[in-house]
Amino acid sequence: MTNSHEQRRGLLIVDHGTRSPEVNARLAEFARKVGARLSDWSVAHAHMEFGSPDIPEAARTLAEAGATEIHVHPHFLTAGYHVTTSIPEILEAVREAHPNVEFHLRPPIGEEAALVDLLVSGLAPKDR
Repeated sequence: MTNSHEQRRGLLIVDHGTRSPEVNARLAEFARKVGARLSDWSVAHAHMEFGSPDIPEAARTLAEAGATEIHVHPHFLTAGYHVTTSIPEILEAVREAHPNVEFHLRPPIGEEAALVDLLVSGLAPKDR
Protein backbone atom coordinates (compact mmCIF):
# COMPACT_ATOMS: atom_id res chain seq x y z
CA MET A 1 0.00 0.00 0.00
CA THR A 2 1.15 3.49 -0.75
CA ASN A 3 1.10 6.34 1.78
CA SER A 4 0.91 4.19 4.89
CA HIS A 5 0.05 7.00 7.29
CA GLU A 6 -3.56 7.16 8.36
CA GLN A 7 -6.01 8.68 5.87
CA ARG A 8 -9.74 9.03 5.65
CA ARG A 9 -9.96 8.36 1.89
CA GLY A 10 -8.64 5.37 0.07
CA LEU A 11 -8.29 4.33 -3.55
CA LEU A 12 -8.26 0.64 -4.46
CA ILE A 13 -7.09 -0.05 -8.01
CA VAL A 14 -8.25 -3.48 -9.21
CA ASP A 15 -7.07 -5.37 -12.27
CA HIS A 16 -7.70 -8.88 -13.55
CA GLY A 17 -4.38 -10.33 -12.50
CA THR A 18 -2.19 -12.85 -14.26
CA ARG A 19 -0.06 -15.87 -13.45
CA SER A 20 3.02 -13.74 -14.18
CA PRO A 21 4.38 -12.13 -11.00
CA GLU A 22 6.31 -9.63 -13.14
CA VAL A 23 3.13 -8.44 -14.84
CA ASN A 24 1.21 -8.31 -11.55
CA ALA A 25 4.03 -6.15 -10.15
CA ARG A 26 3.22 -3.52 -12.77
CA LEU A 27 -0.10 -2.77 -11.04
CA ALA A 28 1.70 -2.34 -7.73
CA GLU A 29 4.06 0.14 -9.41
CA PHE A 30 1.12 1.96 -11.03
CA ALA A 31 -0.58 2.22 -7.63
CA ARG A 32 2.66 3.56 -6.14
CA LYS A 33 2.80 6.29 -8.82
CA VAL A 34 -0.85 7.20 -8.28
CA GLY A 35 -0.27 7.34 -4.54
CA ALA A 36 2.66 9.70 -5.04
CA ARG A 37 0.30 12.13 -6.79
CA LEU A 38 -2.54 11.68 -4.26
CA SER A 39 -0.60 12.35 -1.08
CA ASP A 40 -3.77 12.83 0.99
CA TRP A 41 -5.16 9.40 0.00
CA SER A 42 -4.15 5.87 0.91
CA VAL A 43 -3.71 3.92 -2.33
CA ALA A 44 -3.65 0.15 -2.70
CA HIS A 45 -4.01 -2.38 -5.50
CA ALA A 46 -5.71 -5.75 -5.86
CA HIS A 47 -6.04 -8.52 -8.41
CA MET A 48 -9.26 -10.33 -9.28
CA GLU A 49 -7.38 -13.58 -9.93
CA PHE A 50 -3.91 -15.14 -9.95
CA GLY A 51 -2.25 -12.67 -7.60
CA SER A 52 -2.12 -11.13 -4.20
CA PRO A 53 -3.51 -9.06 -2.68
CA ASP A 54 -7.12 -9.75 -3.59
CA ILE A 55 -9.91 -7.21 -3.04
CA PRO A 56 -10.86 -8.23 0.52
CA GLU A 57 -7.22 -8.21 1.62
CA ALA A 58 -6.46 -4.81 0.07
CA ALA A 59 -9.71 -3.31 1.41
CA ARG A 60 -8.81 -4.56 4.89
CA THR A 61 -5.38 -2.94 4.58
CA LEU A 62 -6.93 0.40 3.62
CA ALA A 63 -9.53 0.19 6.40
CA GLU A 64 -6.85 -0.66 8.97
CA ALA A 65 -4.88 2.37 7.75
CA GLY A 66 -7.87 4.53 8.71
CA ALA A 67 -9.76 4.89 5.43
CA THR A 68 -13.46 5.47 6.02
CA GLU A 69 -14.25 6.01 2.33
CA ILE A 70 -12.73 3.76 -0.34
CA HIS A 71 -13.10 4.33 -4.07
CA VAL A 72 -12.72 1.09 -6.00
CA HIS A 73 -11.29 1.72 -9.46
CA PRO A 74 -11.55 -1.14 -11.98
CA HIS A 75 -8.42 -1.02 -14.12
CA PHE A 76 -10.37 -2.53 -17.04
CA LEU A 77 -11.16 -1.09 -20.46
CA THR A 78 -14.82 -2.13 -20.52
CA ALA A 79 -17.60 -3.00 -18.12
CA GLY A 80 -17.47 -6.74 -18.66
CA TYR A 81 -18.35 -9.54 -16.26
CA HIS A 82 -15.81 -8.69 -13.56
CA VAL A 83 -16.83 -5.02 -13.48
CA THR A 84 -20.59 -5.62 -13.60
CA THR A 85 -20.83 -8.80 -11.52
CA SER A 86 -17.68 -10.12 -9.81
CA ILE A 87 -16.43 -6.90 -8.22
CA PRO A 88 -19.89 -5.80 -6.96
CA GLU A 89 -20.44 -9.26 -5.43
CA ILE A 90 -17.05 -9.16 -3.70
CA LEU A 91 -17.76 -5.63 -2.47
CA GLU A 92 -21.00 -6.82 -0.83
CA ALA A 93 -18.98 -9.14 1.41
CA VAL A 94 -16.30 -6.50 1.96
CA ARG A 95 -18.95 -3.98 3.05
CA GLU A 96 -20.26 -6.48 5.60
CA ALA A 97 -16.73 -6.98 6.93
CA HIS A 98 -16.14 -3.21 7.17
CA PRO A 99 -19.50 -1.63 8.05
CA ASN A 100 -17.91 1.70 9.02
CA VAL A 101 -16.31 2.17 5.60
CA GLU A 102 -18.12 3.56 2.54
CA PHE A 103 -17.19 1.82 -0.71
CA HIS A 104 -17.75 3.52 -4.08
CA LEU A 105 -17.34 1.51 -7.28
CA ARG A 106 -16.12 3.73 -10.08
CA PRO A 107 -16.55 3.05 -13.82
CA PRO A 108 -13.74 1.16 -15.56
CA ILE A 109 -10.84 3.25 -16.82
CA GLY A 110 -11.85 2.59 -20.43
CA GLU A 111 -14.97 4.71 -19.94
CA GLU A 112 -12.94 7.79 -18.98
CA ALA A 113 -12.95 10.43 -21.73
CA ALA A 114 -9.35 11.30 -20.91
CA LEU A 115 -8.26 7.86 -22.11
CA VAL A 116 -9.34 8.72 -25.66
CA ASP A 117 -7.37 11.97 -25.44
CA LEU A 118 -4.34 10.07 -24.18
CA LEU A 119 -4.48 7.59 -27.05
CA VAL A 120 -4.89 10.28 -29.69
CA SER A 121 -2.19 12.53 -28.22
CA GLY A 122 0.29 9.65 -28.30
CA LEU A 123 0.00 9.29 -32.07
CA ALA A 124 2.38 11.19 -34.29
CA PRO A 125 0.57 13.69 -36.57
CA LYS A 126 1.36 11.52 -39.60
CA ASP A 127 -0.43 8.59 -37.92
CA ARG A 128 -3.68 10.51 -37.31
